Amino acid sequence: MTRWRAVLAGFALAACSEALVFAITGRVTLVGGLAGSVFAGYVVGPESSDGAWHGLLSSLAWGTLLIPGLVVLAVTGDGTLPFPYEYLAPFFTTPGAATTGILLSVTLPNAVAGTVGSFVRRHREDRLSGGDGPAADGRVTTDGGTEGNVGWLGTDPNEET
Repeated sequence: MTRWRAVLAGFALAACSEALVFAITGRVTLVGGLAGSVFAGYVVGPESSDGAWHGLLSSLAWGTLLIPGLVVLAVTGDGTLPFPYEYLAPFFTTPGAATTGILLSVTLPNAVAGTVGSFVRRHREDRLSGGDGPAADGRVTTDGGTEGNVGWLGTDPNEET
């Protein structure tokens, strides 16, 4: 199940960090999306598959805004390709190679970054719990204690109302 708060947190970090990089350098990179993916993976919890999924969703949400922005920069000014693509573009000799290269380089690193965020969260929880591993469902409250199965806005998804 998608936890939209994690996706929104990753999106917010990606937007803020990319805006900061653009303000300082005047160039667009994809580092903000990677940072947002790591953060989304961390926020969602210690399960690596959840981290990968939420990291990917966070980066795709950010890319939905970033790509039109890049088009506007390219049309109105002397905008260039984002950081890694300006060096990779000469290696793409056919449209199929370019499409495959761009899609793989946009999705796979962000899924891996989300997984890294989840691993960092798991390591932190293991350290806080004394090395016995996270609680059964792997959630930790802000005060360091463990909670039961908590859903959206702190409600128990198994509880009938």
